[in-house]
Amino acid sequence: MCFSVNDQNNFLAKIQEKRKEMYLFGEMYGLNAEKTIICSQELDSLLNEYYQTFQATKSSKSIIIPRKNVANSFVRQQRLLQFAK
Repeated sequence: MCFSVNDQNNFLAKIQEKRKEMYLFGEMYGLNAEKTIICSQELDSLLNEYYQTFQATKSSKSIIIPRKNVANSFVRQQRLLQFAK
């Protein structure tokens, strides 16, 4: 399957929008809120899909290594930052 640079840019824009939404939810509802966690998981799915679609297809010799499940890594990171204050 062949994708254009425009397809890739559109996908990256979608990822960036989801990231902004997650930050907004984190500030509005808190990092442990269900909305924030669900949004974080949706972002993880988009990132995994991007990797599988665009990064793994760059070279036919590349080995596909699935991303670690980083759901809620943002939440963990923010908690550590809160404790550091």
